[in-house]
Amino acid sequence: MNITRAICPISRSNVGQSFYRKFRFSSVNNESTGATQPKVQEEKFDFEDLKVLERTERRKPAIEPFMKSVFLSKFNRDLLAYPEVLNKEEYEATEKIVSRIDKVFSDKEKTEKDRQNVLRDTSMYAAPVNLTNGGLAMNVTERIRYLETISTDLNVAKILSEHWVGLEALKQGLKPDEYQSLLPDLTSGNNLISLCIRETISTRIAQPDFRTTASQDGKGTWRINGEKECVSHQEYKLVLCALEASRFKVFLVLPNTEGVTINQDIVTFRDTPGIPLDHITEQALATTMGMSRLDSGVLCYSALKQAITASIQYVRGRFMSGAPLADISTIRARVSAAMLCLYAGESVAYFTAGLLDQHAGQDADVEVAMCRNYSSYHGTRALLALESIPGLQLDEQFRARLGAFRALTRDENDYNVDMFIALNGLHYAGHLKATEVKQMRNPLLHPGVILKKVLQDRHQEKDDPKLTLFLAEHLHPSLRAPAELLEYCVLRMSYASETLMARHGQEAQTAYTELERMAQAATLILAMTSVLARASRSYCIGLRNAEFEMKLAACFVEKTKPIVQKLILDVNNGQYLNLDFYHEEFGRKILDSSSTLVENPTERTFW
Repeated sequence: MNITRAICPISRSNVGQSFYRKFRFSSVNNESTGATQPKVQEEKFDFEDLKVLERTERRKPAIEPFMKSVFLSKFNRDLLAYPEVLNKEEYEATEKIVSRIDKVFSDKEKTEKDRQNVLRDTSMYAAPVNLTNGGLAMNVTERIRYLETISTDLNVAKILSEHWVGLEALKQGLKPDEYQSLLPDLTSGNNLISLCIRETISTRIAQPDFRTTASQDGKGTWRINGEKECVSHQEYKLVLCALEASRFKVFLVLPNTEGVTINQDIVTFRDTPGIPLDHITEQALATTMGMSRLDSGVLCYSALKQAITASIQYVRGRFMSGAPLADISTIRARVSAAMLCLYAGESVAYFTAGLLDQHAGQDADVEVAMCRNYSSYHGTRALLALESIPGLQLDEQFRARLGAFRALTRDENDYNVDMFIALNGLHYAGHLKATEVKQMRNPLLHPGVILKKVLQDRHQEKDDPKLTLFLAEHLHPSLRAPAELLEYCVLRMSYASETLMARHGQEAQTAYTELERMAQAATLILAMTSVLARASRSYCIGLRNAEFEMKLAACFVEKTKPIVQKLILDVNNGQYLNLDFYHEEFGRKILDSSSTLVENPTERTFW
């Protein structure tokens, strides 16, 4: 709804007449007494955050979960139009703030105090807060743009990311008056929020994995007991605790609260009083906390971008054996591979941000997790490949950047996120295919269904599905070949999901190796989709170097399709053909014997 029309519903044709009738001054009116003149009363409006209101009304209704639907080989072709979230005014305002921040963060002579001042002046500490409370009411696209700029200092960017997530959690979990009372301190930049989510590693088998608990004392005060790993130690702490009956709740620990002990990265709570976030559901809490995954993905590919820039500066002007380093084919290949990873990571992040910004209440938890895992997994390998450039491994700044990159993903490992992706995708697919899977698991009772499935899946058995999605029609014509490769990967996902569920039934959630393959394949499909959509948009609107982007996208899809094909084939072939059975047997014997079993190559049985 247009704000102007809502406030001023005046018909255009009657504007002049109404204006004359209401504002003409006659001699009668001038000579009339004050009692006959209309009284001007001050109207009181409940001013809303117009920026948030306008963006909310621009958002479309939620659509079916995009990547969860891919597990069923359903593909929303409308999403191949790469999202354009910001209008002209929003884009210019965002870039103005970004330029101010970049001017300070890119200057090595600026101190930490200077960086804090520019973050405070640009309202970064209050960025998620509404305009009426002194914030920027930023959306996810702007969030990524700000983090990319601040990522010049990865430590500051990580702290600010946790602070933003904490502000969102407090807004949903506290009462409005409690939230308003904390805002002035939280948005000043002096006291920030740190997330205490990850448990310390269990040292005993009998010890439960989640040991931080909260309970009420006789006075009704919640008391927290346990240990958490915390990268940044800020004044305010959000602590995830276990309650009775396997329920979880987040508590806010205020500054200078008793019972808090900090030892390096370990925070210990002993009867620490906490304020419960009662007004947020567990699902909403998971979604809010999940945004830290998106932030981690953004910081990972931003660190990779800095590493690529440092590599370029190092390589140019240096020689080895009389030849420029820039002319060595292996170095060029490593820089190119890192660039492909960076391009895909950026594309996935802004594609996911578009889903969240353009659709109200959109289910995109899986896409957010994929964004984090792609940038973390492939970014690490790209960084290690760049480190092999002759002499670069001795550069102290590059080694420090590699260490900072690894620290970004300490809060969660790739395997756990892969399980989250695969289980959510299969859970969504299982709801729609439950009856069909039950029939497939009982072939003697449903021979007709089995015969029908054999005829339907004859092309899938040959690894040659019919391309019926016509994705190429929604991209630039020159991307037809890579679009067909993407379509092949999407159509294979449903068959792999059916095979996995029919083979294991309810035990599918413990088929960890196959679940990991499904998660990795789905993540690469999202990356292929984002890359093609971005390149097509860039070329169609005539962005600078758009032809280079088209080549990057085509090369990325060509390189990624065989990887997805192998992952899905390994799921379909089973544990004997893909050698999982033998790997598991080898691992079992090694673990049972507590040794490597094989003898030293110099051992003999006789002389």
